[in-house]
Amino acid sequence: MKTSFYTLCLSILLMVSCQQNNSSTTEKIKEDEVLTALDELFEIVDKDIDRINDIVTEDYFIFENSRKYSTEEFVEYVKSFGDFESKRDFTNIEIDTDLNSAHLSMNHHGEFDLQSESGKIRMIYDWIESAYLVKSDDKLKFKFFFSEVTYDTIVPLD
Repeated sequence: MKTSFYTLCLSILLMVSCQQNNSSTTEKIKEDEVLTALDELFEIVDKDIDRINDIVTEDYFIFENSRKYSTEEFVEYVKSFGDFESKRDFTNIEIDTDLNSAHLSMNHHGEFDLQSESGKIRMIYDWIESAYLVKSDDKLKFKFFFSEVTYDTIVPLD
């Protein structure tokens, strides 16, 4: 009888323990987490590109301008513009999430004021974009980003 009681208690304890662990791992990534990561990515790209590894995985790459860039190549590409001011707008955002990853697609409008050899200019772009994010060290990070320009123009500001 004593053995049966201990077996029952152990079984109940085991079931409760498994349910508690299971409930924490079955929570999907929230859309707000994805949007926060998106904001952080472009805050870093626009203002502190050397921090890019804070928000991307070690094997991250971006496909932009019909070219695949490693993280290091992308950093050099962004730095080639020098200092700039930016204004970005994201529309038609679609987010799909699961337990450990998220997919994001959107339209992206950006305006960038910078100094060129011919004077101050505004570069205006529209992109269609898609990204894949994964949980890494309990943080959502970008693993892949695809960006295709659908419109671009340059306007002199001087």
